[in-house]
Amino acid sequence: MNHDALLADLDDDQRRAVTCAPTATIIHAGAGSGKTRVLTHRIAWRIAQGTADPSRVLAITFTREAAAEMRKRLRALGITRHDRAGDLDQPTIGTFHSVALALLRRRASDTSAQLPTVVGNRVSLLDQALGENPLGRQSAAVLAEIDWAHARMVSPERYEAEVERIGRKVALAPARVASAYRAYEQLKAKRGLVDLDDLISQATRAINERADFAAATRFRFRHIFVDEAQDMNPLQYGFFEALRGDREDVFIVGDPLQAIYGWNGADPALFTSLPDALNKPTVLTLPSNYRCTPQVLAMATHVATNNGTIPNVHSRRSSGFPVEYLEVEDEYDEDHLLRHIVAPHVQAGIVPSFAVLARTHAVLEPLARALSAAGIPVASRRASTVRTNAIDEVAECRTRHDLTVWAADIIVESTDDDERIVAEQVQAYLRSSVRGEVDGRSAAAYLRASHAAPENYGVELLTFHAAKGREFSRVVIVGAERGLMPHSSASSEEQLREEARLAYVACTRAADHLTVIRAKRRKGRVTTPSPYFAQLPDGVEQRGSHVVEAPRQRLSTPTDPGVLAERDLKRRLRDVRDVIARTNFTLPEAVLSDVEIARIVAERPCDVEHLARILGPLTANRLGGAILREVSHTATP
Repeated sequence: MNHDALLADLDDDQRRAVTCAPTATIIHAGAGSGKTRVLTHRIAWRIAQGTADPSRVLAITFTREAAAEMRKRLRALGITRHDRAGDLDQPTIGTFHSVALALLRRRASDTSAQLPTVVGNRVSLLDQALGENPLGRQSAAVLAEIDWAHARMVSPERYEAEVERIGRKVALAPARVASAYRAYEQLKAKRGLVDLDDLISQATRAINERADFAAATRFRFRHIFVDEAQDMNPLQYGFFEALRGDREDVFIVGDPLQAIYGWNGADPALFTSLPDALNKPTVLTLPSNYRCTPQVLAMATHVATNNGTIPNVHSRRSSGFPVEYLEVEDEYDEDHLLRHIVAPHVQAGIVPSFAVLARTHAVLEPLARALSAAGIPVASRRASTVRTNAIDEVAECRTRHDLTVWAADIIVESTDDDERIVAEQVQAYLRSSVRGEVDGRSAAAYLRASHAAPENYGVELLTFHAAKGREFSRVVIVGAERGLMPHSSASSEEQLREEARLAYVACTRAADHLTVIRAKRRKGRVTTPSPYFAQLPDGVEQRGSHVVEAPRQRLSTPTDPGVLAERDLKRRLRDVRDVIARTNFTLPEAVLSDVEIARIVAERPCDVEHLARILGPLTANRLGGAILREVSHTATP
């Protein structure tokens, strides 16, 4: 792609960020400001200008979904040939954990050392470590504390003192947690096992302690890009510093208003202190929000003032629907109202753009059951037992040949989506592992470090944390009460500021329509309205609402000709995808994703050039004939 084309669709702030000098750069990117677009265009611009070697680029993200999206966008810009990592002449894009694992795998290959095995069942290992004094239902809480300690680089010996120093609330006595933490670490070491965070600490230690490994790693990764940097914890920051050394070729994107993982060990102060850590970096801001309507952004800004700051953001969209603030009598009316709101959305066939958000899983779980009982599909992102069992089978494979045969058999014979996704990930691992010894243990470690559960179609019910990085046409926030917003566990000033940021993140997931619901009673107790929604901005529709429950029935299939035509085209495109996938022994989603199919249906491309803007030029040229044939056979509604 030529230089002008890279800059053509950027606003002035984005263009400045993409074209600034190749020195240390920090970008403050507000919600909906196009930060991923800026980051990927920056990589492409640097490569086009000749100031970055694509094989020396490292881009670090916090989720596999974000890494996949970045690779996809770079592919559309002509930078990567494949939507996967591992090509030696292409940028390396991955999470902190996957990048650390890749480095350890390379080091193991170079030194003939054994690759560490990632713990499969942490609860079981913790119970074994504690012997006759298991924690039972409290195991998950203790493991969460161990993760926090790892992230903060706190040893078992320092845990009690650190918890007391910062006033951290812990479900168990700190001494009991410290004892369990110590026993867990000892058993891991004895069995040669590691947690995911251990991958980062081991990779960091190898870089810091071995000059030859540090030199090779820094030669390999000369240009470092970090996304969502406000969520770095001290462990991840140490890894970033080890990778960087004393070099200034870093491009860091973050938004202090979206720093929401302090409970899990993240420290937003690390991002705000970067200007002092780097040598006179360029600091730029992306204030334009292209996602939210002015009404939605006004509500989000109002919520953010509870953090003591007024966001420097403004909507670039035209005026939209008014935000709704509704009060219901209790959680049962909340359930009825939600079904009343969701049902027309489902009937219109646009469920993927609808999300219900709450502060905790406890609020969402009864709503999920109620929606399912009413015939409304609910999406799921939780890992299945099938996936876990499949990874265990992978671990039993001894050689590359065994892994190849296992993956091919699953893809050809299995009808379970979870199992087939594992098989496709094994194939990706084999393609990327072109050097060194490959066996089932290393493949299983890769799968556990790069886990992504399958997504089932339906209305998305997500916690505020899980919704981070997502966007939806319509969002309903439930549980707008004190005790949930802010959460009752928040007591310190920093925790309360983070709760306000979390509510801001939830509001900015909505693009077009935002509804906030407060129940006056929950679990039989009178509630107090959330302070975040006091003295609401002008234009917010506030009202009480009582919905009479309609008889339970399955939602009817839409009869609108346009909707039927779209569904027929989606079906035929999926059929094409399935045929190609079977022919090439791969998963359908690796050929054409559901998101890409949705864009094709929406845009109805009539030539390869238009299709390339959706799929990228290589995929469009490869699949264009079959796709365009199906599109041309669809009647225009």
